[in-house]
Amino acid sequence: MTQLQLIQHISGFENTRFGKLRSKLKEKNFSLHELVDLTFYSDKDVANKASKILEVILFRFPESYIEDIAYLVEHVTEVKCVSCRKHYAKVLKHLTSPEVSKEIRNAVKEIDFEPIIELCFSWLRDPAMIVNVRSSAAETLFNMRHRYPWIAEALSRDMEAMMPAASPMLKAKGGYILSFLHCED
Repeated sequence: MTQLQLIQHISGFENTRFGKLRSKLKEKNFSLHELVDLTFYSDKDVANKASKILEVILFRFPESYIEDIAYLVEHVTEVKCVSCRKHYAKVLKHLTSPEVSKEIRNAVKEIDFEPIIELCFSWLRDPAMIVNVRSSAAETLFNMRHRYPWIAEALSRDMEAMMPAASPMLKAKGGYILSFLHCED
């Protein structure tokens, strides 16, 4: 499948057709690299749909794309479209989750996440950032606290500072994260 064919599929794409599209991508050997590149496409609708497909594929079939995770992580810092950030933030949260398979955890261990850590703190601290992105960024940071021990203190400090003015969703996520961080002290 060429990139142009994928753009045509994505343009007419509806959420109910994820399984079909994923099968086509696998069948035509379309790489995750090309899908990641489409999330930077000039048409924001195509970029957002590509980001959504990326999220669904990596939630449902992450082992199929282990060799491409580093490429995705390498390009997250370049995401400017806010609606695409929402999907990337969810993907990062999922890939760093202790609930992913051992193969994914091992692949993630090999990747330098320091730029992602900086990005997640930036998203978390930005009051203008949409709540879903801030919430996913907080959870990604929480998931990375054992690999980068300094995160726990910085995350705890940031979460406590933002709690009084936080949205209900961010307060819930912050309370959950802080309860674990305070237990670990």
